[in-house]
Amino acid sequence: MIHVVTSETQHLYGRQLDDMFRMRHAYYIEGHAWAGLVGQDGKEVDAFDDGGVVYLLSLDPWGRVAASVRLNPTTEPTLLGAFADHSDEPLPSSAACWDISRWIADPVHRRSTHGAWPSNHQRELIVGMLEFAESRGVTHFTMLSELRLAERVATYGWPVRCLGAPRDYEGGKGTAVAAEIRVGPDILALTRQKTGVFHRVLFEAPPAIHRPAPELSAALTSALDACGVEQAARLVRALADQIAAGYGAESAAAIELVSAIQRILESAGASLSREDTLEDAETPAETPDVRAKSGRAAAAS
Repeated sequence: MIHVVTSETQHLYGRQLDDMFRMRHAYYIEGHAWAGLVGQDGKEVDAFDDGGVVYLLSLDPWGRVAASVRLNPTTEPTLLGAFADHSDEPLPSSAACWDISRWIADPVHRRSTHGAWPSNHQRELIVGMLEFAESRGVTHFTMLSELRLAERVATYGWPVRCLGAPRDYEGGKGTAVAAEIRVGPDILALTRQKTGVFHRVLFEAPPAIHRPAPELSAALTSALDACGVEQAARLVRALADQIAAGYGAESAAAIELVSAIQRILESAGASLSREDTLEDAETPAETPDVRAKSGRAAAAS
């Protein structure tokens, strides 16, 4: 299942977005040390993680991010727009064209036993991108990526058109290319055939009204005093895991229910943080400092 996370639903995916930003930091900053990228508190976030940004997240059964991609409407600032000199023609700016960037997967989910295709999470993400395009009336994607990624995308059957010649960055550290990809029902059908993913994968929770944390009742306050806030929090963390297991990680009901529990605990001065009870799975992850043109590698999606 691929979750669509917009500015209106980010509050439902706090832990998952934290996973994603840390994955980006580990991959792009720690792993590749690309120039121009700035990390903060172990996360990689840039100017394009704002505005009308949409994230597509593929979650594992425990609700952790297995693969993700960032999408920005080209009517707003985009990563490719920050490196427009990679294109030999004017960049598209249309509601029907969105820019792809920060396309990444956790190392354990990058490949399947089938050597020609990525893992199930990656394959579903590929299909999810096309389902998202269909849901928003998108006809084209653009991207600034490593040349090898653009070539790989072309093998999926996606019509990739280079907007300029491939250019080396950071003194030959890599080669990036600006590209445009046509998408539509025919490309979605072809991609389903190639990936074997025929079911609908996209899930988008309806925007929820943000409610302030409720005032604690006398009965709940008395119960918390009796057992202690931290002990109560540990019990609720276990219950939250049980809820997620019962509903399924992709269920809106589970997300909403656990979010409600979170608000109640915050009123009592506790939270659902698992740092003291669970070991976080290692996760992998990109944002250039657009003022530092030397940071070409940051353009790789």
